[in-house]
Amino acid sequence: MSAVEFSPGGLPPAAERGAIRAVMSDLDGTLLDPTSWVSERTRAALEALHAAGVPFCIASGRDLVSIGRLMAQWGITELVDFVSGMNGSEFQDLRTGRVRRGHFVEAGLFREVMAFFADLPVAFSIVEDGVFLTPEVTGLMDEMVAWARVTVREEPDFGRLLDVPQAKLHIFCDPARMDLLVERTARWEDPRVVGVRTGPNLIEFMAPGVDKTLGLDRLAEALGLGTGAVMAFGDAENDTGMVERAGVGVAMGNGCADTRRVADWIAPSNAEDGFARFTSSWFDLDRETG
Repeated sequence: MSAVEFSPGGLPPAAERGAIRAVMSDLDGTLLDPTSWVSERTRAALEALHAAGVPFCIASGRDLVSIGRLMAQWGITELVDFVSGMNGSEFQDLRTGRVRRGHFVEAGLFREVMAFFADLPVAFSIVEDGVFLTPEVTGLMDEMVAWARVTVREEPDFGRLLDVPQAKLHIFCDPARMDLLVERTARWEDPRVVGVRTGPNLIEFMAPGVDKTLGLDRLAEALGLGTGAVMAFGDAENDTGMVERAGVGVAMGNGCADTRRVADWIAPSNAEDGFARFTSSWFDLDRETG
């Protein structure tokens, strides 16, 4: 069944919509506008969801520390109930402060991944305490710094990060060379770690099974619900499983082909406040956000 393009008059009856009890959303390209900020319309929708008692969870490839800092900058900390970070390997219940982490890649394995890509023009990074640490700061990370509002720092002793278990290794390239990076990633054969494209110039290597559906499962568990009671929004390849598994999966109009293919609905793009427009209509929120 093909995804349905959003229109306020085309939604199911209120009784059917009431089966959705919580909302989960990716950040970049989804909840955030093209400047990586929470628009006024989106903030109003989050406030209305909060007032209506609908729990809201962020699902991101970013780590919990940097997400927390950004939520404060965006002014939405009090409007978020849960955060799923690092593509699901981290999960925080902001109501209680409880944090769960797991699915680490064994020490030394990322050193092998880096050697596998060493002949390509790429940059490597591992996040520590919300900072992207890299053996050498290059222009390959400039684009991410600009749109993702992250901090990058050169780490002379990068080897110390490789000698302990880690959740993720980032590999950056020139967007024009992404096909080359994707082709090389497809040749990686060690099943202990897998690579997933998560942006126009970024591939992330993680433990097998790490996917935003992990965060979806933990959210449902925390609320005592089934995943069918959760609505999930996403746009990129690493959102596809989450959007497909949720009770109502919503792909953004700017989303990739795979995520749009598995979605139930296509919302307007993030540049058009698609998250706010869809949730406002679905939950009958304040019409000022609709």
